[in-house]
Amino acid sequence: MCRSPLAVLVAVLLTTCAAAAAPPDAQTIMERMKAALEPDRSSTRDIVMVTHTNGERTQWTARQARKKLEDGKRMLTVLLAPPDVKGFALLIQERRNQDADRQWLYLPYLRRVREILPLGTFESFLGTDFTTADLGFVDLRHRTFSLLGEEKLGNAATYKVQEVLKDPRYYSRIVTWVATDSMLPLQREYYDVADRLWKLERYENATVQGVPTPVRISMEDKQTGNSTELRASNVRYDVQIPDQLFDPARLPETVQQPF
Repeated sequence: MCRSPLAVLVAVLLTTCAAAAAPPDAQTIMERMKAALEPDRSSTRDIVMVTHTNGERTQWTARQARKKLEDGKRMLTVLLAPPDVKGFALLIQERRNQDADRQWLYLPYLRRVREILPLGTFESFLGTDFTTADLGFVDLRHRTFSLLGEEKLGNAATYKVQEVLKDPRYYSRIVTWVATDSMLPLQREYYDVADRLWKLERYENATVQGVPTPVRISMEDKQTGNSTELRASNVRYDVQIPDQLFDPARLPETVQQPF
């Protein structure tokens, strides 16, 4: 049966609207989240990290610099206090086309730079509820993604995405709620190898120099009740940072720099 031009037009419009309303696929959402979390613009920030473990409170302060170099991004964190960890440094190099990023620790009491093996990146960072991998660049390698739907988290519209790791030696899967407007994460659930909820990570974000930026990240261990909070302040983008600052061989001198 022939259809009228009006019916054809209505059908085309409905199909177009349905296609326009469809959300991106899960991997695209996570790639956009990574780009939002890790902008190419160089930056510095002050960090305060507070851990609550078995009723005891511990606090560290640090300074962090980030920059994109020709062979990938770098992130350098130098601890400033308390005195027993002053000068301790963590340097992370992103390697997008490799199996894993590279990480180095500088231990001032030994005056020694040590490269962390990939499996070691899942060890606790200074006894906090973050691993060095958690504090590094978002890793989207060796995992599969699925979109679990769109839902509200508080008042925010989010995409709910699950990633299943192909090598579940530490986390078996991660579920992330990504804000549909800023594409920043609002909440992440980490499951252990037995598929039990292990850690819950929450983000508070603000706009700094026009850039949506996490200013508070909390990580709660749901199995032990311990928690760690990371607060960022004095965030500055487009800062001039010398490339030499991110050279692992120069870390003993870098930690003495006034930046």
